[in-house]
Amino acid sequence: MDQRREHVRRLLQVQATVTDLDGGPVRIAQIIDIARMGVAFVTPYRMEADKRYRFCFAFPGSSIRNDAVIDLVYSRPVGSEGRFRNGARFDHLPQASVDQIVDYVTSSGAAEAA
Repeated sequence: MDQRREHVRRLLQVQATVTDLDGGPVRIAQIIDIARMGVAFVTPYRMEADKRYRFCFAFPGSSIRNDAVIDLVYSRPVGSEGRFRNGARFDHLPQASVDQIVDYVTSSGAAEAA
């Protein structure tokens, strides 16, 4: 079975930040959807695939900051406005964040399979 299809995903449109693990500038990203194992997001810049990043976000209405390490799987152009769709797997994610994602993607009737 295709691994991308094993986990329920749900649309999520919130802002996130992305930084290199060794520091560098904090860059803004827009999450598109999220699952227990990964996240898709859009950036106005191409990112380096097969690289790890620090990824921080909060769910709507929550003050809990989810701070994760992601492995970027791909970064490809989308649309004609110089934006890039990125797909990543969560590498290091605190259990509280895992629980919050599972609650979010399985909450009343809004979950949808990717």
